[in-house]
Amino acid sequence: MRNSKKVVFAGITVLMVFLFLITGCSSTFQTRKVETSGFLSNYSQLKKGSGDEAQLIYINPQADFNAYTRILMDPVKFYSDKNCKLEGEDKKRIVDYLHATIIEQLKTNYTFVNKPSAETMRLRVAITDASGSKVVMDTISSVIPIGMAIGLVKKVATGTNLSVGKARIELEIQDSQTGERLAAAVDERAGRKYTGKFDKFDKYHTVEDAFDYWAKRLQKRLAELRQL
Repeated sequence: MRNSKKVVFAGITVLMVFLFLITGCSSTFQTRKVETSGFLSNYSQLKKGSGDEAQLIYINPQADFNAYTRILMDPVKFYSDKNCKLEGEDKKRIVDYLHATIIEQLKTNYTFVNKPSAETMRLRVAITDASGSKVVMDTISSVIPIGMAIGLVKKVATGTNLSVGKARIELEIQDSQTGERLAAAVDERAGRKYTGKFDKFDKYHTVEDAFDYWAKRLQKRLAELRQL
């Protein structure tokens, strides 16, 4: 009888885990607070965002975004303090990924150029923090019931989940000729525990998912600003 109960319990546990894994939702979420790094020269203009905006944001009310048809994009920088653990190939991987993802999202509406000119925005972007998930621990804490409980406590206390990755970026858009600031933002996102995506064994899946989100959001926001 005891063995039967164990089998039933194990079956229920596996079913619960399967349901968690196939549930569709955004794979990252905005953290409760964000720190600035010093990459941007001026943070005084930035205000707390609302809704689906970045945590800190500035839009120049005088800017005519419809006047810009080209983008001069600086190479994405990794601008982080000494506590960040990323090195070598890992750092290059995520920098290259973010740079390529932004271009992919914006190239439909803008021509990318390599020097300042009229009708050209300069886009500056920096990754100011990034950490991959602890693959083994992340998977264990997703499957074992006690891990779920511990993860929930961590989520309540800090706003992030146990053993998952996160990323933070800062960006600025300027007029390429005058240097006038058109927009700026600071944002941070962390990984969800259950995403419906079978990518947990990729250490940087959360970081790249956050980059995908930001690139798509940038494309959408610029399109909206061009309609004003």
